[in-house]
Amino acid sequence: MMTKRLVHVMAFLMLTSMGVNAQKFSFGVFVDPQLTWFNSDTKRYDPNGPVAGFNIGFSGEKYFAQRYALSSGLSLNTLGGNIRFMQDTFTLKTNDGEYTVTPQTNVKFRAQYLTLPVSLKFRSTQIGYTSFYANVGFKGSIRLKGFAWYSPQNVDREVANDHFAWGFVSYFIGLGMEYSLGGESALQCGLSFSDGLTGMLDTSNGKITSQSLTLRLGIIF
Repeated sequence: MMTKRLVHVMAFLMLTSMGVNAQKFSFGVFVDPQLTWFNSDTKRYDPNGPVAGFNIGFSGEKYFAQRYALSSGLSLNTLGGNIRFMQDTFTLKTNDGEYTVTPQTNVKFRAQYLTLPVSLKFRSTQIGYTSFYANVGFKGSIRLKGFAWYSPQNVDREVANDHFAWGFVSYFIGLGMEYSLGGESALQCGLSFSDGLTGMLDTSNGKITSQSLTLRLGIIF
């Protein structure tokens, strides 16, 4: 219910902002280190630790009021995690073959996604050279290529696209600060949490989603 309300609010602001004159637009680039892991809704799959990766891309912000903006962008996003198969045997399919995953053993998955976020950004008044911000929104991710590691069968970074959903949707919230470099330019640093609304891994039973904790390191022009 809250998700639907947030979507309606964001859609309303996007429509009303189209009629506002003299809108400020800013552009930025970022290289975000992050930790990503899986979450499961069934005991068949046990999330077994995060993997490290990067989210690299650009962003654009359109202010419809002095301190409120609509934000979007595009990035190359590396996501994944470790998962332990608890109850049933599992067939791991890669471009190099098929492998039987026995219960109580771990498989590492990692994939590259093209990610498009849409969010609302709220920024404080500037104090000295510093301002603070918060953002909340949704992002859609489209799979480019997925990989798997399974040490008992010597599987090492083999292409395993069949086990990843072609795309998924998640929500995210973030907090951060911007340090002015003069004019419209600023350094940006923040922290955000993302949680999947739809599954990232394709499984026969249950849903496995992606979660992440991301450090924003960027510059705004």
